Amino acid sequence: MGNNQAGNFTRRSFTRHASLFAMALPSLQLGLLSMWGCRGQSQVRAALDTNSLDVPSKIATVSNNEPGEPLIISGTIYAPDGRTPLPGMNLWVYQTDATGHYSKLSESGGDNRNTRIHGLLRTDADGRYEFRTIKPAPYPGRNNPAHIHAYVSGPGYPEYWIDEFLFEGDPFITPEIRAKLLGEGSFASILKLSRGADCVLRGFRDIKVERCSQNCTGR
Repeated sequence: MGNNQAGNFTRRSFTRHASLFAMALPSLQLGLLSMWGCRGQSQVRAALDTNSLDVPSKIATVSNNEPGEPLIISGTIYAPDGRTPLPGMNLWVYQTDATGHYSKLSESGGDNRNTRIHGLLRTDADGRYEFRTIKPAPYPGRNNPAHIHAYVSGPGYPEYWIDEFLFEGDPFITPEIRAKLLGEGSFASILKLSRGADCVLRGFRDIKVERCSQNCTGR
């Protein structure tokens, strides 16, 4: 998300982000190795392979001792009709840490090639997903809202970048930003967080996929 630019909330083309994702794979694989070390490299490769059957519907993108406020986000991915749950859909998420940086090596500002907190999950038989993370922080010295980036893909749905996960109450969410976001009700990309008895923040977001070909350029 660039600083106060409307284009930050439009979808990028499939071809552009497919190439960025390909560039990101080496560093992302290292991150997965660190996060899932005891699983071994074969399972890491399986998670990176979107044709694998071994991608879970519930994941943790951080360890229990990651600094920041614990956060669990869940929801259901639906077909374009907004009613039919889609099993086997991939959701790739990545974000900044509690200091607003993607990694210790990168500057803040959207460089997903060095991201540290990330994960891949796949919806279950009922189209549901869930990931445990920490609430991201905004980029230091910037006025971008805190956010989690996400890509969706699956059978018949080439990968594309959906609206970021944003959080209600963020002072950097302007009326202009709200006006450019898609989704209402449970499909809204601005999540209302609640805190349970376990002190963990929780947010809910359903996702309605779009029919999008390789020349898809956004809204």
